[in-house]
Amino acid sequence: MAIRHLIAEWIKSWPPLKRHQLPPNKHALICATNLISALVCELGGGANVVKDILVDPLFVLLTHPSFSVQTAAAWCIRCVCYSVPSNLPYLLPRALNTLEKDLSNLANPTTTPELLRRVIAYAYTVGAIMSVFPARPIYTSFELSARAMSLATQLLKNPSKASHISSIQVQVAWILVGSLMCLGPNLVKLHLPQLLLLWKSALPKPTGKEANAIRAEVEWSYLFHIRECAISSIYSFLVHNSTTLVTLDVAKRIAALLNNTLAFLATAPNSFSPATISPCVPHQTRLVDQYYMLRRRIFQCFVTIRPLLSTYESSLTSLLRNSLNVFIELDKIQPSSGAHAQVTASVPGQFISVWSSADGHGYGVTSKMQGYRTDIAKEYDEDHGEDSHGYNSSSHGKEWVTKDRFQRIEEILERPIIGSVELDPIYIYTTFASTAEGSESLVLPRPVSPSTGYIDTSIELFATLFPSQPPPVQESTFEHIASVVKDARLEKNSPKRAAVLVNVTVALLGAFKNMMSPANKKKTTHGLASGRATQLVQEILMEAIVHPDPYLRNAASETIGRLTAIVGGSFVAGQMQQLVDLVVSNRDPDVRAGCALAIGYIYTHVGGMAAAPHLKTLFGILVSLSSDPHPVVHAWALEAIAMTVSAAGLMFSSYVNSTLGMVAKLYLSETHEPGSGSVAVSNAGMSVGFSAYQEFGRIIYELIGTLGPELQASSKIRELCLNMVEELKLEPDERVNVEAIRCIQHFLMFAPQHLNTQELVPYLQGQIVSLHLPLKKAAVTCLYQLVQRDAELVFKAAQPGLDTELFKMLDTDPGLSDVKNVIKSWLKETALHEPSVWVNITKRILSGTNKPDGTGKAGGAGGSSAAVTSTAMDLSASAGGGSRGGSFDGPSFDGDGDGDGFDDDGFGDDEGAGFGDDEQQVDITTTVADASGMTSRLTVNVEIPPRWRTQLFALQCLQKIIEIISSSGTREHFDLIYARARRQQAGFGDYLVFRVPDLIKLSFTAATAHVDELRLAGISLLRMVIEKFASTADPDLEGTLLLEQYAAQIGAALTPAFGADSSSEIVSAAVRVCAIYVGSGIVKDLYQLGRVLKLLVSSLDKVKSESELTGVGEVKDLSPHASVMVKLSVLNAWAELQVASQRQDYLRQILQPNLSALSPLWLRSLQDYARIRLESDIVALTSSTVGIQTSSSGGIESMYSAATKQVVLPYYRKSWLKIMEAVASLIESGAPSMLDALTSNPDAEQTEPDKPSNLFCILFGLCIESLSRISSSSSGRSDVTTMVICLKALKTFIQSSLAGDHFLPKAIFLELMNVFDRLIQTEGYRVQLIIIEIIQRLTKNYGASYLCDDLVDQIDNGEDDLDGLKGTVLEDMDRALEPGAFPSTAKLYYVLRLLINVFLQKLPSLSTSKRSSSRLTGTNQEHVAILLGPCLDELGMLVNIAPASYKIDLLAICFYIFSEILMDSKLDTLLAPRVLVSLKSTLPSLESSLESIEKRSLSRVNCAMLHSLLDNLFKE
Repeated sequence: MAIRHLIAEWIKSWPPLKRHQLPPNKHALICATNLISALVCELGGGANVVKDILVDPLFVLLTHPSFSVQTAAAWCIRCVCYSVPSNLPYLLPRALNTLEKDLSNLANPTTTPELLRRVIAYAYTVGAIMSVFPARPIYTSFELSARAMSLATQLLKNPSKASHISSIQVQVAWILVGSLMCLGPNLVKLHLPQLLLLWKSALPKPTGKEANAIRAEVEWSYLFHIRECAISSIYSFLVHNSTTLVTLDVAKRIAALLNNTLAFLATAPNSFSPATISPCVPHQTRLVDQYYMLRRRIFQCFVTIRPLLSTYESSLTSLLRNSLNVFIELDKIQPSSGAHAQVTASVPGQFISVWSSADGHGYGVTSKMQGYRTDIAKEYDEDHGEDSHGYNSSSHGKEWVTKDRFQRIEEILERPIIGSVELDPIYIYTTFASTAEGSESLVLPRPVSPSTGYIDTSIELFATLFPSQPPPVQESTFEHIASVVKDARLEKNSPKRAAVLVNVTVALLGAFKNMMSPANKKKTTHGLASGRATQLVQEILMEAIVHPDPYLRNAASETIGRLTAIVGGSFVAGQMQQLVDLVVSNRDPDVRAGCALAIGYIYTHVGGMAAAPHLKTLFGILVSLSSDPHPVVHAWALEAIAMTVSAAGLMFSSYVNSTLGMVAKLYLSETHEPGSGSVAVSNAGMSVGFSAYQEFGRIIYELIGTLGPELQASSKIRELCLNMVEELKLEPDERVNVEAIRCIQHFLMFAPQHLNTQELVPYLQGQIVSLHLPLKKAAVTCLYQLVQRDAELVFKAAQPGLDTELFKMLDTDPGLSDVKNVIKSWLKETALHEPSVWVNITKRILSGTNKPDGTGKAGGAGGSSAAVTSTAMDLSASAGGGSRGGSFDGPSFDGDGDGDGFDDDGFGDDEGAGFGDDEQQVDITTTVADASGMTSRLTVNVEIPPRWRTQLFALQCLQKIIEIISSSGTREHFDLIYARARRQQAGFGDYLVFRVPDLIKLSFTAATAHVDELRLAGISLLRMVIEKFASTADPDLEGTLLLEQYAAQIGAALTPAFGADSSSEIVSAAVRVCAIYVGSGIVKDLYQLGRVLKLLVSSLDKVKSESELTGVGEVKDLSPHASVMVKLSVLNAWAELQVASQRQDYLRQILQPNLSALSPLWLRSLQDYARIRLESDIVALTSSTVGIQTSSSGGIESMYSAATKQVVLPYYRKSWLKIMEAVASLIESGAPSMLDALTSNPDAEQTEPDKPSNLFCILFGLCIESLSRISSSSSGRSDVTTMVICLKALKTFIQSSLAGDHFLPKAIFLELMNVFDRLIQTEGYRVQLIIIEIIQRLTKNYGASYLCDDLVDQIDNGEDDLDGLKGTVLEDMDRALEPGAFPSTAKLYYVLRLLINVFLQKLPSLSTSKRSSSRLTGTNQEHVAILLGPCLDELGMLVNIAPASYKIDLLAICFYIFSEILMDSKLDTLLAPRVLVSLKSTLPSLESSLESIEKRSLSRVNCAMLHSLLDNLFKE
């Protein structure tokens, strides 16, 4: 509703339709558009309800004369594509077509400024849409990106002769190139050689003639503009591909181009008139801003290639000097056009703070300092990720100063510079700064104006370059900074001096962060000279430490702390003594506060060990300052104590008692009460931002960490800590409550038994409804910690309605991940015993009713089955939070006690009334801190149904429940007859099978929703229900299955997935569920299956009739990648049916008419999978015309094969195994359709007589690769299902019609045997048996001609073997050392070794060495017999096929194994007949093939065996 209202009232009001109607204010349009963007991102998939009414007005808005409005509209279109990616195939061609049309009109003599502005707007829109490609690859087409690249190249090579038109063409081209850079390295690297040439031509090295040329300002404007556009595309390339494509060579080339541009800028005038407007840009832009934008972009590029510093080593010093002069010589920087000059009389003593200015420029101050947070060298923050809340983390900018939603709005008032996306529109079409950390949603970037951005980037570049400078350069740099800071022309209390001081402090902080980074430590950079340079920087920072501005003091204190850590040695003691002396001698509160904080930072960064000698002195000073009545002094002194305790660790143990006593004493002191502390104001007129009570909480938190497990032993200290925490819990300031809860969390780690859970849980439950976000977050995290220990205890201690509150929080605060963690932990505890609880919760949330059902009815879903109607989605769109009152008291069942029928409201239909009407108001109580630090209560009444993300999470929980119950193996949950008997016997039983009607209904409800993600979840739930309950019998109708009565509902849930409003992902999922349902045997009557069967057959017809699939059902215009996904899903679904037909005869009637079409398609898909697995470079070189089709253009397909591989490979991985199983089953059964497909396949022909066909190599390779990966996996988990399928397929493929007459080359065969050997050693009976069957089939089909050919060759004086390979060095050594021994490199040897390993594993008595019996203890004797039977047969076959010279050796091995089996009392009865059969098959033909000498050996072997058997007989 909110989006509809904004579109109707604001977006559509431009252009005005009536002649005298006033157009809306551009600022109002920007606000409305940005609000729509935020709402669309918040809605996610739910935004598809409004996409039709949203897109056209936004495209109209792109023609607005204001560039700010155009950029807002382009960003909004990007958000729409991101949230509803099904728009991508339509919106990108639309934008590209419009852009091309307008570009063609540029040559007209009547070109208007409006057209020029429109062209730029459409270029940014095309770039914005293409930037969504990496996040939504399935909906994209690389043909469109190729078209954009072609357009850009054409514009760059053939620009117009008119400068005002060519500047537009060049800008459009580089925007398109810049947007393509975020599409991934696989795609970008194809264009990189061409791009390097284009960049080289765009950024030439200036000649001597150009250096002396006199140019007009118009010409300078044009040259600045085209260079800035080109370097913007370079910057986009660097930030998106720095870790993949930016090699040393590429970095050197780019650095040379950047240096060319710097040389060009050196020829430009030193200053330009502030009033000069650029004539080559359609929007009002000043020439000086173009100059700033170009230099900023160059600096950004240099910062980005920081890992390859050597690439611009020669220009390091000049770059450093350039960047330094920018942020300290602020008089030379003119405020950008986005900033309005503020006329302020600089009267000494009148200036309050640089942050109080509101001109958008702030006298040239950097925007990197935002309150207590400094955004410089962020990737090298040492404490990053140490604490999830950012507490006790200097690098996080003191986030413990818990700014809530309201204070963050007020915080903007303290910023003189507020960014906006039109100030640097590169953010519209790039992805590096638009996604929130840890979140999938887009966040509108707010870059600052060119002048401030120039200053910011120069500071970042200075911080990057400084660590690698030699000491003389560092010293001269500090001297230059000191001379500017101490310049007498800068008044001491002037705004410009304050701005310079802030810039210098931030730059030094960044430099020292980089210097302390692990990367720089490894490079052994020059460090910091401890002499003159250190003294200079110390003087600069000491001035900032005593400054009235608390933000500057904080940054300077951290900088001095890092400086002390870098220099070390005697400097630590000297610096600390200087601070102590300053505290003693100066009573100024700002000076004392700054010194206290500096002490805390020094101790933090130097470290507890190095600073330990100073701990006693420092602690005494800080305790003294903590008692100071002035709020600024004691607040910062307490913060310094907290930092010191944290850094000192166990070294602080001796001070714990005195610190606790101090905290208790100060807590009772009037001077430290919130009434004074929280409104503490420094001389800069700015509040401290926190109270002493918060610091008490932080100190106690750190002390608990220092004490650790000792808390359990020391009752006095423990009680004092607990009492203080209890007091802080009762404070009205919610920020103090946050610290109390954090202390409780620390207590839970070390002394949980001393906390009363019965009281704690209700307290936390009361805090999670607070509107104070940090308090809510802390309460939820603590609750999660408790739930991890004992979920049952927590929910028993909670007041009624905790589950409702938790799910409500998913609506109001979806960013609180710990809410989901609490629910998941609770789910794991209760899944097995109370599944009905979760079914009822899911029903309640999905139906949208606020009133939980605890009244005895099974569902309580007071609405319809189609929960998410368009009306409901509108409500959800305009909602800021959700709330459902009441609580759920426990499981409930249908009135008849069986729970196997729907509740009274019936199944409902697709057109239900949406969310229920019985919504009630719920009061959410919160507190908002007012200016005095006290609190006022606020009650907000909300009536909001659950959002779709909450519904999705509830469905995921339900699926998890089913998985947990299934993996438990509890029979009664899936057997209705058994469940009823158990319930009758026990009087009560909560079993999942009773809720099957509700599960079907929930599946239907979700599968017919209006949000794609919900529909996918519904189809997934339906699949799970079908798979788990397919074999459940219906006790009321003998001979039928339970799910048979729900055939109509299942069909009704699957049919909408093929409707016009569906998507490729939904169709793909639904096709597979159709196949699972048809193949499950629930319904065997084809007439009853008609509805679902029709969906499957129509999908296959589409796949058969179209080489490139464009649609399935009513889903049209599939993208090339979506086409591959859906096609594979259809083939996988039919493969599922083929596999199921081995068990279900009725399926053969369905399959038979389609097998002739399916067989070649299945083979082709396996070939495509193998081909796409190859490196993309190889694929591009192949001239094969067949293969994966991802585009209508063969050229595009081969060109973008690498990028295509990245997108479609996951879908092949999901599908190939089932297709392989289907192909193998058809080959095994000799199906004519498959035999015809094999014959007609071009890869099935044998190109060389002694090698197998390419098709066999593909099928064999896929199976053996999968087996090799599993057998060599170090994860310790093996996928038995995959192994069985691959092994059975291999067994099928071992036949001369497929593998040829010569099977595999020897080297590959030996590797195959090695893989089998590993599987024999690690896997169970089922896998081992299939491997033995494969060996049997190999022996039967190929026999001595293959397995013994290398043995025959060796006997024939070592002639070349049949594979054309000469004997290896190892074989020659074998022959030389033991001429008559069995060669260990022979094929027969490897087969024999495999069999022997099976015998050794199952018959430990065979081995002379001790073997682990862990695998044998639970071995089933029948399984052993079933496994060893084929092994005995195979042994006999090997003796028969072996050359005569080796027969006796093999027979001796056989006799030894036979005798051991016959002497084993456990196995003799099971295996004795198989031994005799094996003997009978071996002995008759044996003697006739032996020479007389060998016969004597045979008699000795026979005697030995008989001797051992008789010995055993007599022993018994």
